[in-house]
Amino acid sequence: MRRLIPAATLLRLAGRLDLLRTPRRGSISVAVEGRTIVLRDQKPLHKGNIRLPNGFRFEDFVESLNQRLFFWPGDATKPIPHGVRHFEHYKAENPAILRIELNALLELNPTAVPRFCRYNSGSPRCSHAKKSPRSPRTFLTQSDFAETASKVVEVTFESAIHLPRTTELGSSPQGPWRPLNRG
Repeated sequence: MRRLIPAATLLRLAGRLDLLRTPRRGSISVAVEGRTIVLRDQKPLHKGNIRLPNGFRFEDFVESLNQRLFFWPGDATKPIPHGVRHFEHYKAENPAILRIELNALLELNPTAVPRFCRYNSGSPRCSHAKKSPRSPRTFLTQSDFAETASKVVEVTFESAIHLPRTTELGSSPQGPWRPLNRG
């Protein structure tokens, strides 16, 4: 299909609204348009590790995660360390890794707005007895992101995106790489 679709959209199409606002404690399979799609677990997402502002509930945050596509930034050789660690956690499941140039992705999807996050949003940790803050401002547009590009840990999109022809597929964050579709 050469496109990525947020989990929330897939859950709605599969009639699984019960999973939209609840963290997945294991990978789940859903049927959409005759295809079986596996949605990754959200095991590191724990309510007790999160500090939320008034009026924003844990279920709201889970739904906001499910409405997004997530990418680890990196360079031509590999993603940032957060992305490499994420891969290592799921390595035994033989995940497929996509390498996509951001400019090509934005050119093909001109209405898609990237939003940036300073941390792994779905894996909150307590640090020095302080919970990790999460809010509707966890994901910021470029104009609102007051940090340098080196502080970006996640790049997210709130809509389906088409993959550029230059998208590459690998079995690890360092490749080897091949075109996503050879044909």
